[in-house]
Amino acid sequence: MRKLLTYIVLGSVVTISSCDSLLDAEAENTISGNIYTDAENLQKALNGAYYTFTGISDGSEGGELLGGDFIIIPELLARVSPTSSSQEYRWETVLAPSSYRDFVNKDILEANGRVEANWRKAFETINTVNNIIANVSVISDANERNRIQGEALAIRGILLYEMVLLWAPQYDAPGVNPATTGAFPFLTDPIADIQDVPKLSSSDIKSVGAVYDQAEADLILASSLLESFGANGTNLSYYACQAYLAKLSLQKGEFGDAIDYSSVVIEDGPYELMDSPLDAFNNTSNCSEDIFAIQQTLANNVGDRSSGFGLTAYFSSLTESGLGVYRPFSIAFTSDSWYNSPMFEDADIRGSVDSDVDENTTNTQINTAYYKSVVDEFDGIVSTAKYTSSSYVLPVLRLAEMYLIRAEADYIDGGEVVTDLILEDINVIRTRAGISPLTIADFPDQSVFWDSLVVERTREFMHEGMLLEDLKRWGGYIGRASNEYDAWSDEFILPIPRSETDTWTD
Repeated sequence: MRKLLTYIVLGSVVTISSCDSLLDAEAENTISGNIYTDAENLQKALNGAYYTFTGISDGSEGGELLGGDFIIIPELLARVSPTSSSQEYRWETVLAPSSYRDFVNKDILEANGRVEANWRKAFETINTVNNIIANVSVISDANERNRIQGEALAIRGILLYEMVLLWAPQYDAPGVNPATTGAFPFLTDPIADIQDVPKLSSSDIKSVGAVYDQAEADLILASSLLESFGANGTNLSYYACQAYLAKLSLQKGEFGDAIDYSSVVIEDGPYELMDSPLDAFNNTSNCSEDIFAIQQTLANNVGDRSSGFGLTAYFSSLTESGLGVYRPFSIAFTSDSWYNSPMFEDADIRGSVDSDVDENTTNTQINTAYYKSVVDEFDGIVSTAKYTSSSYVLPVLRLAEMYLIRAEADYIDGGEVVTDLILEDINVIRTRAGISPLTIADFPDQSVFWDSLVVERTREFMHEGMLLEDLKRWGGYIGRASNEYDAWSDEFILPIPRSETDTWTD
């Protein structure tokens, strides 16, 4: 790839030519003279890393990663069927980039624009933090040095983990050897000069295990560096690292570790579940169950109706904020014939729908989990109320997930035996949603508890981008219908972009 690119980085304009691969984006967007020379400039670089990491919109290149496509793409892959006969959601590509259609159809092209954009953004961010980590010794104050290094390591570890969920096979899927099965290339050494960008080949692809190992090592070291900072304001913290280590351990099948990490957050962290699951969203500041959340304002956000892309634009149909691109059928919530139906019970707050809305309804008037889609004339089409405004905090890690991680890990680690402690973890999520607690007497066949566990995760995390990793971990769809997809199939793995592989030396 030969092109001329102009980037603005930390207030400096940098013009780069002769870029040879998308890994060049690491250098293009993060090299700006001597910006890693002191604590002030390292903090500015870290701010820039957070900016791209969280998906804060910067125009046509914005809206990706944690606050955008790392939610949207898994949702489309896991929940939207390409066949009209089994479609449980509507995704209108006429109102969104047509490249999203690949994820609906489970036919993802190497030239897909969304795949390329997220690949580029991820490596841009990784090189920023690589440079921060390499130069952190210039900071004389030990506390400041530990905080900046810890947050940089946490960003890299989280990004590698989120990428391996999308760009690689499931860690323990049949036929996968974590030590030898390829995932994707990545760098931990900084690129300080555009001339230092390495020429890659297919032999540089790291194994699935190597990506997990690096992500885990980064998060463990970040935890130790950040522990004294506690919740660390709105930035990544010791507890956010522990929460991601719980997720990573569960995905690898290391259930004892998943129990330990999630317990640290639940028992030692300063977090509490909100009284209602609806209260965990649409807040102007972090709520009590936010372990890590993206701070949005009307001026700096991950996109909305005015930008034409992003979570609020696609998931909200309110006239003031969204385009209503992504819309589920509410009938799917209780039907046993739909893929991955959450099977909401009547009293479940998480399945509540406001049918009395119109083009004049504002986000402050919505007090249910869903509302009748403002842009769709068909009965039963609704929009989720989790992303009604781009000025609200966007949760990434919630305490609710830690309870359900611990319940799942404890159940499997204990030989699929239902215990009072497991039920306590799942019931704290059920009862705040308005449904009855489960008892051991409900499970004379204790293996049946698995259905309750996976459906509870589906109910709690609808539209938060988690179902795909769950399905890969569980080995298949919850599916109660024919023509189920194989969650371990290559069609659920993003390809390395062609614009990257075309520059490789083999």
